[in-house]
Amino acid sequence: MTIKDQEAATASEGQERLLPKILVVDDDAQIRKQLQWSLSDEFRVYSAGDRVTALDIFAKEKTPVVLLDLGLPPHPRDATEGLQALEEMLSADHLAKVIIVSGNSERKNALAAVDQGAYDIFPKPVDLDELKVVLHRVCRRLALEKENIEERSLSADVSFGDIVGTSPAMQEVYAAIRKVSSTDIPVLITGESGTGKELVATAIHNASKRKDGPFVAINCGAIPGPLLESELFGHEKGAFTGASAQRRGRLEYADGGTLFLDEIGDLAQDLQVKLLRFLQEKVVERVGGRHTIPVDGRVIAATNRNLEDAVQKDAFREDLYFRLAVVKIALPPLRDRGDDVLLLAEHMAALFSKELKTQNKKFSKGAVDAIRKYDWPGNIRELQNRVKRAIVLATGHSIKAEDLELDASHAPLSMSSSLKDAREAAEREILAEALRKNSGNISKTAKALGVSRPTLYDLMTRHGL
Repeated sequence: MTIKDQEAATASEGQERLLPKILVVDDDAQIRKQLQWSLSDEFRVYSAGDRVTALDIFAKEKTPVVLLDLGLPPHPRDATEGLQALEEMLSADHLAKVIIVSGNSERKNALAAVDQGAYDIFPKPVDLDELKVVLHRVCRRLALEKENIEERSLSADVSFGDIVGTSPAMQEVYAAIRKVSSTDIPVLITGESGTGKELVATAIHNASKRKDGPFVAINCGAIPGPLLESELFGHEKGAFTGASAQRRGRLEYADGGTLFLDEIGDLAQDLQVKLLRFLQEKVVERVGGRHTIPVDGRVIAATNRNLEDAVQKDAFREDLYFRLAVVKIALPPLRDRGDDVLLLAEHMAALFSKELKTQNKKFSKGAVDAIRKYDWPGNIRELQNRVKRAIVLATGHSIKAEDLELDASHAPLSMSSSLKDAREAAEREILAEALRKNSGNISKTAKALGVSRPTLYDLMTRHGL
């Protein structure tokens, strides 16, 4: 072979390596040969006649696109082997695009495969020109998806610690976390129940200079008032009946770190005074004690209540509110986070599958539609519960809408909307639309709705806008 021939061969080999990879899986050798010959100019084609060989090539060559016939040996008359191959391929590479090549008699099985995660169905007999168009389109789609994943991996805006989401609303939350993490100022996190307020507090702590210190959390609404004072500030031996030993409070345990006060709106008035003193002077005094104890701890508070409204009604101290809310971070409800809900659902499904030591199941198209359209009044906490239950109860290879207990209308099967719920939903929709039309301008929106600015702020807070 001449040098020119060698160069030509090397160039040809290099060109071949650049071609998109495709795996053809069919028990008919003639069909495999025909497709390999027809597609080899534009694709790097591999072929297999059974499931085991196909999976071996799929793993070794990392073929991102597969043309799969469901009828494979040793059971070519049914779809058992083909469906198992599909399941194993998608488990190995969730980005893989598996196209079912199916005749009319196999239509039912092909549709079941699509519900299980197959990308599309292509009819037999195969129209080669049409198939090439479809394959090029699929390869472009794959390239875009991989590019998007790479961008997200490089970006710090996808998540913060255990917080997952890429929506514009969450980008604002991430930006706020970064800003407050570099300081020691108090932060008030607001949002509906189940939106992940403690996760945000943890993210702030972990991104701050206090990350090596303790993160101490306490729910102010879960502990009765008399006990809560002792929990927060500690007590001396003999301070009250049952105080048989000295005990440090949560504030002392948070020295050098962060104290997270969840449901701060439920804090009793007398404890509000004591907490205010700590924020002002950075000292605590145990119950029954006579000495002040210096504590270097940062306070992050959270609430699902409207504290401004509570201040107006004298249910919450105004001076404490302004001390706590130096910076406010408002968490959006799940219904306002777009496709974050799908990102979260897939993330949770993978985590729970690992935790429960079960197969990682994909969401069917019906489940995806139901997840997108459901309003998620319980936010992330409700999504967690439904996904975990679905992982346990789903009998097939995929999670269906009914496994999530969502019906065709995308409402919980066990619940029916009350008139109050319907009014709330309508009011929220009108508010959101008015804000969109006026580009978020509060004065213009209030005028358009015929309400005052304070009333509009109250409505926005109530509806998590």
